[in-house]
Amino acid sequence: MVTALWATLISLTLAGRVSVSASDLFSLPPATNHSEELLEDYGRFLLSAMNRSIDPCENFYEFSCGGWKKAELVPEQARNTSFLHAIQHKIDERVLDFLQNATKRELEDLGVNGTRSAEVKAKQFYASCVEVKANLSLGYQFFQDLDEDRLKESNATFDWLYINFMSKYDIYPLLPLKVHYSTSSRKFDVLLTPPSKVLASLSEEQLKNMTREFGLDSSAEKTKLFLEHFKNLTEFERNLTSITKPRNETEQLNLKDFLAKHKHDRLNWTRFFDLAFNGSQELHWPVLNQLDNVNDLVYFLEETHLETLKSYVKMRELLKFYGLWKTQTKTGGVPSECRSLTETYFNYALLPWFIGKVFDKERRADILSVAKDIKDTFYDLLEHYTWLDDETRSQAKTKLASMDVLVGYTDDLQHREVIDQVYNDINMTGNWYENLCILEGSRARIRLRSVDKALIPLLMPTRTVNAYYADFLNLAFITIGMAQWPFYHLDFPDVLKYAGVGNIIGHEMAHGFDSYCYQYNYDGKKINWWSSASLRNFKERYRCLESQYNKFILMGVQTNGTLTSGDNIADNVGTRMAYYAYKRKSGDKTWSEKPLRGVNFTNKQLFFVKFAQTWCNGKDSGEKIRRLKTDVHAYDEFRVQGTLSNMPEFSEAFNCKLGTEMNPLKKCVVW
Repeated sequence: MVTALWATLISLTLAGRVSVSASDLFSLPPATNHSEELLEDYGRFLLSAMNRSIDPCENFYEFSCGGWKKAELVPEQARNTSFLHAIQHKIDERVLDFLQNATKRELEDLGVNGTRSAEVKAKQFYASCVEVKANLSLGYQFFQDLDEDRLKESNATFDWLYINFMSKYDIYPLLPLKVHYSTSSRKFDVLLTPPSKVLASLSEEQLKNMTREFGLDSSAEKTKLFLEHFKNLTEFERNLTSITKPRNETEQLNLKDFLAKHKHDRLNWTRFFDLAFNGSQELHWPVLNQLDNVNDLVYFLEETHLETLKSYVKMRELLKFYGLWKTQTKTGGVPSECRSLTETYFNYALLPWFIGKVFDKERRADILSVAKDIKDTFYDLLEHYTWLDDETRSQAKTKLASMDVLVGYTDDLQHREVIDQVYNDINMTGNWYENLCILEGSRARIRLRSVDKALIPLLMPTRTVNAYYADFLNLAFITIGMAQWPFYHLDFPDVLKYAGVGNIIGHEMAHGFDSYCYQYNYDGKKINWWSSASLRNFKERYRCLESQYNKFILMGVQTNGTLTSGDNIADNVGTRMAYYAYKRKSGDKTWSEKPLRGVNFTNKQLFFVKFAQTWCNGKDSGEKIRRLKTDVHAYDEFRVQGTLSNMPEFSEAFNCKLGTEMNPLKKCVVW
């Protein structure tokens, strides 16, 4: 019997070694740096997550991950989540330890000379957050005092236009202006939109919670006044948002042409832009206008009492900061929330420390080497796809050759002096609510200075355990977080590198050729580079996958093969490319070798086990169903089952007979 055979074959003997704990196993960096011991630890972890009573040819996911929820070597808090989330949890703990490890001198140095390091400023922000985040009444009072100070400072003549731009925090709610990033031009432009509903979107329960957190519930009179005020402003907002409709098609002009075209509008657009940009705007700036007709809106604002307009802007400010103040989750409490906020505002500030601790140059070079092998393999395989004509094949090769692969960080981000300069004009105080205003004000100023500049916004923090493909840049990015133990280690045998982080790299590269990104060319422009025949063949191939994944059902709920199409293609193609890249590097002779002492898997089998365990998941049924309905990724089990059932190489490795669950008669191959 197959299951009995596997249970007998797979065993692990570690005589004379002290057992490693789950906590030690997931520590960053690993508790041991001796490669032999490290690989023994990994072997024990790999086996502990498995359910070897399952036939691998019937359900390879359960075979590889069926022991996850009870595995002694999986940290307890990770058994109800996933393998990659367990690594993220350890990274978060490491960042938290760093932020909490601040000396008294660092926290008390609140001068304004700009000499403090960005890391110290991050620690100061974190410390101020932990001290008061649980007491939002202090924040509410801070804002009341802030409004009084702002009114005293102002000598300007008030009208609705001035009031629209009175906020320092990127809030212009009467006639919204946004400095918006355009992926097509890779620059920031100016976007004009109709006003939107914000106050009206809050439920009674949310309002009740807010008044309680602001400390207003201690006085029935204060609560009543606040709610009546909120109700009046909500009614104003409904009127405001009902007047102006969006255009059917966005108007795109430079500022000079926009001003000329709209010179007869009721609004003085020149003054509008003067107030928005403090007179620094330039006539060549790109303007995207989504407003159908501004005249009725201007008339309405001119007729509205100025105190109402000011109150509305201040309430929108308060709601923006309330969203930052309130605790979003119970997991980890205030320290976890403050860590997350600190990482949001001081992402770059923490990079030199993080790089130095967990991702040296040797590791980065190692992963880039794996990426190069996978890219070269993909490039060579394109030559053999008979369903592509020569012209489309040439375009596909050009796109792949032009694709940038970035691992972890760009070189300048590891230098503290460069990072310190980025945060030079920001100085933290002992008041967290004030610190948030300082940081949000700085963000708003930087954004206003970014119009028409070719900048790349941060798409994902590099400590996140994740990766992405940016279609408009033709760029695949693998974070430092994704390249951590026990998912990756420099001393891993090649098979584990290619099946693990290599598979993720292949997945992101394959996104450039999935059912959505196929529309983008080598330069990230949305241009058709396909012949009609090749495009027809491509769609036929990926629709095979859609149909296949539509048949996966979890607790009566069907997978949406169309919703998950892009990532299903990336899973299938990425795994295949990683497999063939490893095969090219190592040669067929290594397939039968067993690299982990005490683990009776050959390299060929181990590749597929490592791939499957990337997606081990112990979440409850409710969470699984929610993900199944909304996530663009297939449920983890189906990511494994679907990908490997399409690979004859898998069935060969585990001797799966044709017609078994993991070796179906019909297989779908896109690339």
